Amino acid sequence: MIMNQDNHSENYIPYQPGFEQRISFRHFILPAGHPLYGIVADFYQLETHSQISEVCVIPDGCIDLLFRYDKTGMTKTVEGYHRQKVMIPIHDVSSAFGVRFVPGGLMNIIDLQASELIGQQVPFTDLLEKDTLLDRMEDEHNFEDRIALISEYLLKKLYSNHRSSEIVKYCTQQIISSQGIVQITNLSKDTGYTLRYLRKLFHHYVGVSPKELCEIIQFQNSMMKLSCLQKDYKEFTLCDFAVRSGYYDQSHMNKSYQKIVGCLPKNFSMELAQL
Repeated sequence: MIMNQDNHSENYIPYQPGFEQRISFRHFILPAGHPLYGIVADFYQLETHSQISEVCVIPDGCIDLLFRYDKTGMTKTVEGYHRQKVMIPIHDVSSAFGVRFVPGGLMNIIDLQASELIGQQVPFTDLLEKDTLLDRMEDEHNFEDRIALISEYLLKKLYSNHRSSEIVKYCTQQIISSQGIVQITNLSKDTGYTLRYLRKLFHHYVGVSPKELCEIIQFQNSMMKLSCLQKDYKEFTLCDFAVRSGYYDQSHMNKSYQKIVGCLPKNFSMELAQL
């Protein structure tokens, strides 16, 4: 069994263009050495505008803790990721603060079947015990102060309820570092566990199978590449872009985009620009 996990392995930072391009958005990416590194991808905060009623959310494999603030107070929810693109209404939310966990990271804090959270929005109270640190989030308005407070809470939960799977952690890191193009059979060989057992672990800790997480990570990677190319006004062919994104060919990439966002890459890029 070969499982040499680098303590300073690459952290996964998902890309959500619907948020980052359309509303006031800021985030803090956890650096290597942070006690929550490898569990939390980033903390983020957003401010909405009255003319925006919904935002586009794409699959990223991450489960979030989300604090919504409006005129009635604060709402705390656990947000499961979606398998396909969805439009999320935000017209009643003035601002929000979120904790985005790396795939499988939330299970260090909560013991439940991650697959049950896919596409779901669940109140904190259904999953987590009442805690004064969480209640204090309602009175914090500064981004850095919110980060400090929720980090204190998460570390307390982490130290008392550590339930991570080293097997899943190793496999997800291999998937992320390979940008989603690792062979699942190699993960089986590396860990010494069957594909069936790995699928069982992934459904519990991550919510989807290793293969589906690979598809999501590869899609995320291609979206980041596409965004960078367009920002730099670089010319490229879709065939070349597909290969550079790790797909076998353009047809393979088109099928992936059709499955995840319901249209071809070029059409989805145009759709985002028009939102």
